[in-house]
Amino acid sequence: MSIVYFRLAILVAVLSAVYICLELLLKAQEESTYIDTAINGNRRSPPHVVFILVDDLGYNDVGYNAKLHGSAIRTPNIDKLASHGVILDNYYVHNVCTPTRAQLLTGRYPIRYGLQHHVIGASHPSCLPSDEVTLADELQDVGYSTHAVGKWHLGFYKEDCLPTNRGFETFFGMYSSTMDHYTYLIHDFPNQNITGLDLHNDTVQSFDPAWDGSGHYSTELLTREAQKVIKRHTTIEKPLFLYLSYMAIHDPIQVPERYKEPYKDIIANEQRLTLAGMINSLDEGVGNLTETLKESGLYDNTIIIFSTDNGGSVQYSGNNWPFRGSKNTLYEGGVRGVGFIHSPLLPDPIKGTTSHAWIHVTDWFPTILSGLAGRDTMTKAIDGIDVWKAIISNSTSPRKELLHSIDPISWPKLTGTAALQMGDWKLLLGNICLLRDGQY
Repeated sequence: MSIVYFRLAILVAVLSAVYICLELLLKAQEESTYIDTAINGNRRSPPHVVFILVDDLGYNDVGYNAKLHGSAIRTPNIDKLASHGVILDNYYVHNVCTPTRAQLLTGRYPIRYGLQHHVIGASHPSCLPSDEVTLADELQDVGYSTHAVGKWHLGFYKEDCLPTNRGFETFFGMYSSTMDHYTYLIHDFPNQNITGLDLHNDTVQSFDPAWDGSGHYSTELLTREAQKVIKRHTTIEKPLFLYLSYMAIHDPIQVPERYKEPYKDIIANEQRLTLAGMINSLDEGVGNLTETLKESGLYDNTIIIFSTDNGGSVQYSGNNWPFRGSKNTLYEGGVRGVGFIHSPLLPDPIKGTTSHAWIHVTDWFPTILSGLAGRDTMTKAIDGIDVWKAIISNSTSPRKELLHSIDPISWPKLTGTAALQMGDWKLLLGNICLLRDGQY
């Protein structure tokens, strides 16, 4: 009799284990189906994607981080989006502008096409090579309407380099790296007394200077142009990809006086006060853009991705605390990015969470193209990894290593640099810091 009971007990244990496994499998399948349906209706209705890229935003210069690390900066509109989305707390970008933008739009490390060395200047006969396939190219192939507003900074020395020849239907903004936030005049021609307007309103058919933009503050102007794109899209039966690349908070440090008001009794340093005003203007712009998405009826089917292009510039009062380093360095302060995803399409359990998944700017290419738009194959081999499932399931990233940079070329104060990260280990080579000891 005892043998019978023993065998019966084993049978019950086995059946219980099988039941639990089946239950877990069904739950996972339901969750996967729910997530896929919530995001894109099982591939039948891809979401709109609005990618907001901010220039030189420090880790501690966004409100939800500043509150934790003793900074006076407040960004209520940005914080609201982040707090109802997923904050990416282990997110990496390059340490300067051009390589980050190139990686975002190609999904490939810049050493593969020669853009790993610092940035493209206005006088440089260089651009993202024409044989590189951009995210906009790929999204157009799967039916997206693609538009770019803001700072391009991937070269413009010939027409093939311009945004509307790289997959975007329209472009409003600046081709180069830095200019006055009101006049849009650039002065980046070494040893030459040359200047010029760098503000453009381009389509596939024409390249036109935007003369009437001069005199309008860049953050406000770019926000209004992005709002126009959204409003026009209400009559278009295609998913929208809007790439909004603000020139803020890049130098020169300029802002209308009214944006400084909340900080005048808090921040004594004039440069830091002006930078705080620039962030305040940026936050207002993000809030206005979100309201336009809602008013236009696009918001409910939109994924908003927010990212910085590199760490804050300590030289211009940026704050990357608690990380060491600044823009232009390969320390964490130069490459650890501010980032989050916001959308009403996100599964309810992950709204308001923080993801610690390891994510790099190259990952947006396959994540948007495959994870959101449903494109399962890429035209070229890429370095980015689709991390969408890791984000929406709050799980670990499939990424195991990350090449931050390899740049053997020497330039003032630097003698060639490189950084490679594997897990918790990061290898730094060369003179990787432009700053004086203690400046960061």
